[in-house]
Amino acid sequence: MGSTPFRATIAIPADEFESDMSQLLFTPEQHREAAEWLAAFTHRYQETLASLPVYPPIDREALRGIIAAPLPDNGQSLEALFEELERVIVPNSTHTAHPRFLPYVQPSPNDLSPYADHAAALLNQNCNLWHLSPAANAVEQAVLRWFADLFGLPASASGILTSGGSMANFVGLTAARDHALGDRARTEGLQGGSAPLVLYTSEETHSSVDKAVSMLGLGTRHLRRIPTDEHFRIRLDLLDQSIADDRAAGLRPFCVVANAGTVTTGAIDPIVDIATLCRAQGLWLHVDGAYGALAALSPRFREAMSAIGQADSVSLDPHKFLFCAYEAGCVLVRDRRNLRHAFSASPSYLTMSDDPDLVDFANQGPQLSRAFKALKVWWSLKHFGARAFTGVIERMHDLATYMGEQIQARSGFELLAPVTFNCVCFRLSGLDDAGNRRTLQALLDSGTGFLGPSSVKGRKGLRACFMNLRTTEADVDLILDRLAELAVSAR
Repeated sequence: MGSTPFRATIAIPADEFESDMSQLLFTPEQHREAAEWLAAFTHRYQETLASLPVYPPIDREALRGIIAAPLPDNGQSLEALFEELERVIVPNSTHTAHPRFLPYVQPSPNDLSPYADHAAALLNQNCNLWHLSPAANAVEQAVLRWFADLFGLPASASGILTSGGSMANFVGLTAARDHALGDRARTEGLQGGSAPLVLYTSEETHSSVDKAVSMLGLGTRHLRRIPTDEHFRIRLDLLDQSIADDRAAGLRPFCVVANAGTVTTGAIDPIVDIATLCRAQGLWLHVDGAYGALAALSPRFREAMSAIGQADSVSLDPHKFLFCAYEAGCVLVRDRRNLRHAFSASPSYLTMSDDPDLVDFANQGPQLSRAFKALKVWWSLKHFGARAFTGVIERMHDLATYMGEQIQARSGFELLAPVTFNCVCFRLSGLDDAGNRRTLQALLDSGTGFLGPSSVKGRKGLRACFMNLRTTEADVDLILDRLAELAVSAR
């Protein structure tokens, strides 16, 4: 392995460190020891993962012991910390990288992510002001440009990496609100006495939109959830009528949220038609693409996602279809000036000289302190390449299709929605809603697999979402076989 020369500018003798400060710094031997413990733990966990129960029997006494333990005055050895990690933490953790963990749009991480997070923590960049994180700033800009180019957004676009889709939706909708209010957004907010703002989305939209509407002071009473068609996409005729009704009532429509993958069925709204409607009505279009927008990396889904480039803002989640470890969300805005209008603040204690090549991300989002999330996204794309993700995304779709075919071929199972993306909603047809829920819980308790609940047009059932790099058709068969066995006792 080659070495990278780091340029030292000032050498400080070790004996000049205060003793109480040096207690928090490792010696070279301690660094080596920590690295060895971590490497050994990583190897053991990866080797035994598939044999562990997906959801473990919880040792509640052990967890209560963690909660009740007093603040320690004296430290413990690395050996003691890693021993407790393997003895208490691992056996009481949900194993999200397990091949039969399929309940949510929650992926197993690619194997590079933990190393990127380690490097990012070591550098400890505060990615708020460019002078505190020059290289990290450039990396984040590169990632944002790649994403903007993927959807054909113009050169005026920019964005910011966030904790996830919920915060990305919040940032995008804040920009939409403040664009609607203009300069009054800063000075008067919603207290200016103008007509109440109204936002529109489908009945299938993620609850983060409800939270954003509440946090933004719009009030959920001014959120319109429009019914969907037989493919779980927003009905344009009802959307158009709702907008007209609100205008007639003296309200002020300002934004439509379209879905690039709904949370339950993975449905993709007709974004081209919604964009046309928004332009005609003078409304901001936000695309909630946290679930599925990055599936645009695959030719199989590129056409469905191509219209995202017409949006005013879009949320993405690299910790979904780029399989980065948590946390890694993103929001892009068509015109970066809308982000700065919503979030810029330049107090004297933060203001430094400007650099035309770098940006202060503190002025493009709500956070001041921000970790170097961009490194794992950048490394993942650079190390694996976009084509690797194309194959994995299509593999997830293939697994969902296989499960859907198996459900249709077996007695006692019923699909609740067509399989169009990477999730499968179904029910055990011989059981009522309570029986389906009991069977789901029994599957979880058995440790065999972890699925989630679903509700499709009022019909209750189960849901598998394929986001796991280790899942195979054999895992699908095992889950369905086990569900069939458990359904007998649930009757």
